Amino acid sequence: QFRIVAKDGSVKWIQETVHAITYKGKRAALGNSMDITAKREETEKMLEFQALQNALLDALPIAVIGMQARRIVLANHAVEDVFGWKPEELIGRGTRVLYRSEEDHAKIAKHVYGALRRQRTHRMEFPCRRKGGKNIVCLVSVARVGEDLQDRRIIATYSDITEHKRT
Repeated sequence: QFRIVAKDGSVKWIQETVHAITYKGKRAALGNSMDITAKREETEKMLEFQALQNALLDALPIAVIGMQARRIVLANHAVEDVFGWKPEELIGRGTRVLYRSEEDHAKIAKHVYGALRRQRTHRMEFPCRRKGGKNIVCLVSVARVGEDLQDRRIIATYSDITEHKRT
């Protein structure tokens, strides 16, 4: 891949492949050049958006967790403040680690998925558990990703409101 300057002065990205061949009994080169400017610009915009998204998630003071089929696929740095887990410790694990019991886990999932089938977002309070086993109360806002729950993808924010509830 390389850049060229076109006749009109614009910069274009070109992808070129060249192969050694035999043509009419002599060695030759067969080349193919393709303008990949639009694809390259699209990739750069996607990377910029991804960097913005990551910075936004890291700047939020509330825990943000992305889930698919009750497995954690995304977590920001604030999960450590709320739950005591580092993001890399949570990603790939089941959501059960966030709750006090199997019963709570099932009950909350039934409530959340039921609400998100009817509406795009839902907000509630429920008991959670920190990494060391301490019980906390969280204010949770959830939203489905996409128009339906076919892939069971949701994003949730968690705020520890335990002290507020005690007061």
